[in-house]
Amino acid sequence: MSPGVTFEATSGLADEMENLDVSSNSADDAKDGEESTPGEAAETNMSTALSDLTRRADALLADLAAFKDYLKTVKQESSVEMAHFRGTVQSELTMLGRLAIQPDSEAARHVARSSNLPFLETVWNVAKASNDLVALQKRIYFDPSGTKGYDANSGQATINGRPKRSRHNSTIVDVIANGGRSWTKVSLVTNNRIVFDLAKQGWCSGGSDSEDEDFKSPDRDDDHDIPLVKIARELASAARTLRVRTQHPTVTLILPRLEPDGRPEIEAIVKECRSLGVSIVHGKDVPTHQPINDVVSSMMFNPFESFTKTINVDCTLLLALVSEFSHAKVRQEPWFHKALNRQVEIEDNENLLPSLLYPAMRNRRLVSTTEAVDRMREIVSTIGTPSEKARSAILLGEDVSKSPQQLTDEMQQWSAYEVPSTWLLPIKVVDANGSASDAGLPEVANQVLHGQTSINKSVFLYGWSHGITTITSNRTVVKEIETRFNKFEDLDDATWPRIWLCPTARSLVGKEKRGAKKDGGKGAWPLPDSLRREQQRRHGLDVLSVREGNEVADLRPNGYDYADVIAAKLESER
Repeated sequence: MSPGVTFEATSGLADEMENLDVSSNSADDAKDGEESTPGEAAETNMSTALSDLTRRADALLADLAAFKDYLKTVKQESSVEMAHFRGTVQSELTMLGRLAIQPDSEAARHVARSSNLPFLETVWNVAKASNDLVALQKRIYFDPSGTKGYDANSGQATINGRPKRSRHNSTIVDVIANGGRSWTKVSLVTNNRIVFDLAKQGWCSGGSDSEDEDFKSPDRDDDHDIPLVKIARELASAARTLRVRTQHPTVTLILPRLEPDGRPEIEAIVKECRSLGVSIVHGKDVPTHQPINDVVSSMMFNPFESFTKTINVDCTLLLALVSEFSHAKVRQEPWFHKALNRQVEIEDNENLLPSLLYPAMRNRRLVSTTEAVDRMREIVSTIGTPSEKARSAILLGEDVSKSPQQLTDEMQQWSAYEVPSTWLLPIKVVDANGSASDAGLPEVANQVLHGQTSINKSVFLYGWSHGITTITSNRTVVKEIETRFNKFEDLDDATWPRIWLCPTARSLVGKEKRGAKKDGGKGAWPLPDSLRREQQRRHGLDVLSVREGNEVADLRPNGYDYADVIAAKLESER
């Protein structure tokens, strides 16, 4: 309690204490304050009660499954941490199933009175009323000695980029939403539970006419707060020492069973919590059940819906858009680096273009800076396969006589996947020089991008200065930008650049090293005729290059005949 708030001892509260039922007290907030009306246990059919709890637990799991399915459709399945919460619900359901075998047992009667399910349902109702959900029942680690950055995904304060974990300086937040900037804690504490906690601490109500003088006690330190105030103080402390996108998270306590109106001692506790900067929601203002299909799209936004009409494409995704890994069913090769083999595995599971990049770019004008395009051309020219070079030329519209539809049709000949007509080719090359000064970027821009390569500066400054979405798979640079931003305080959202980080990357297949181990396996399968011809031509060129001792010029752009390739390969193996 605050040092200035004290209580006077009278017999009023002591008399009330005699009628309290605190038998269901537990260290777990979820079970604090569980009560039953007189005779309820005797009148309630345990089997019916357990069946009802089981039905509700099943419904909650069904909601979670529906939300998970939605996350998959918007490619955000890894964006919300809810495995622990789902596991807790599943454990509750399993326990209910075991107790249903003996519904009249003492254990069954206890669970029917003090099940954790009402708490879990309240947490989920709060989550369904939230926007941009990040996590459920997340432990947040913080450093009480100062303000640090906060990663909404890791839930950890960071010092010099290294997470600092201490269970003593941590707190559990039931719902983290608004991209990490909204923290909510649920407690099923009741009026009677708070009165009991006050009595245990020696707080008693008085008879003064003044409300401020009605509750007095000697000054105490924070260790003598009642549990609800301790929770509020802990959450407020964590929020003060952490920042999400340069701002402190807001903290809310959801108290569905608390009715402070007309109860001065309860109102005083609520006032104490609010004085710590914690919002209190209780009674009828607590979010109630909503059908999952009505709210799922607001719980997690489809990131593509917020993209601007023009998209700025980073070099990393330019390479992904022409890579053999993205367009063909590539098999692992003995000469592949382990990172390339990993990309083969990932692509087999997710199909980057049709599942992610094509939807992201749908019906949007595509641009890329001169520096990014030059670097992409350099890489493709150096290690790209002929098919990757062909796709690069199509992507950038190097043949200016071809229409967008012709480019799309031509790209289809080089892809194992359907190329949508909504992919607006070609990508326009833009000059980033002078864009920063012309657009009047915020002062933090140069500090945030200080030390970046000229390519990265051109890409991110261009998108930032023009207010358009930049898409990239360069996780290192994006995380560095976020880290530098978090050194500032209370920046407006409009200050931040629009950046979408693609969760996966693709590199070029590259060229086989001379003397690499052979196992007779083919590199790609099954491919359209054009890609199969290209694969044959590439192997033929490799064979001829080895035989000649130097790289052989590609003089047959239409590809070698299959028989010629086989003959050359057999000749090289003699």
